[in-house]
Amino acid sequence: MAGDKLIVYPDADSDVEGLFAGERRARLEAHGRFVAYAGRPADDADYRERIKGAAGLLLGWDLPTAVLKQATDLEVIAFAGIGVGTFVDLDVAVAQGITVCNTPGYADNAVAEHALALLLSLARQTPRLDAKLRAGEWDQSRAGFELRGKTLGVVGFGGIGARMAELGRALGMEVVAWTRNASPERGARHGVSFVELDDLLGASDVVSLHVAASAETEGLLGAAQLDRLKPGAVLVNTARAEIVDQAAMIERLQSGRLAGAALDVYGVEPLPKGHPLTKLDNVILSPHMGYSTPQAIAAIMDFAIDGLVGYFNGNSVNVVATPES
Repeated sequence: MAGDKLIVYPDADSDVEGLFAGERRARLEAHGRFVAYAGRPADDADYRERIKGAAGLLLGWDLPTAVLKQATDLEVIAFAGIGVGTFVDLDVAVAQGITVCNTPGYADNAVAEHALALLLSLARQTPRLDAKLRAGEWDQSRAGFELRGKTLGVVGFGGIGARMAELGRALGMEVVAWTRNASPERGARHGVSFVELDDLLGASDVVSLHVAASAETEGLLGAAQLDRLKPGAVLVNTARAEIVDQAAMIERLQSGRLAGAALDVYGVEPLPKGHPLTKLDNVILSPHMGYSTPQAIAAIMDFAIDGLVGYFNGNSVNVVATPES
């Protein structure tokens, strides 16, 4: 028999009905009623109305703390993504007896492939060449560079970083990596050498960032670290903008000290019109879409449902914060 819980998705994308057909809806409705709202709430009052009486939330974006504090029926939040602490006040959630889950690993391959696509576009200047050709210009004046034989430095070695390392090796790149959880056995398993961050920066032709945003990683690459990059090096960031000192990065891109960058994340999103990054021809930009493939979106929904259903079945998975800890 179906349970009596109310489960709400308060901020779903417009294709929510397609995502929650068949088995996904059935899994949720085994525990009660599932309601999904397309689009983000207009304000806190709208948010409170949408989640009134909900025991479980499937959350796509931020949950305002003022709204969270008034969600007295809430038992579990399943965040559709990682870095949930940026979107939910975990201390408040735990204080209110709420378990919070996330969806690790859902887009490991998608983000790594996007990082590689950005890197290839940067190496061969594909967007610039495309734009010029569409404008009627046959410009063969600027050569790109090959990745085979270059050194790829992977900063962060979770699922995405490990997949990026694998892709780099497939292209014939030498791969070095930095992680807080390095071990010779782990390096041998993945075919990489773990090194100190400063050593990685000095050795790499390409640095690709794959660490989570946290107090420890904010500003991980500041001006001093950027200046340790070898001349001609390029930077790829599909992780979080705050990992890099944005002003220092832009200054070095403008001067040529940093040869190029390929970015999917920004300090302000959407990226404002006329932002300095949009005026640099040694930068490739994409609008925070590294995670967005049909396969990854399907996985994120399945993992989020795992979190909700697991909690209601007494077997929580992918728990980030819980009153029991």
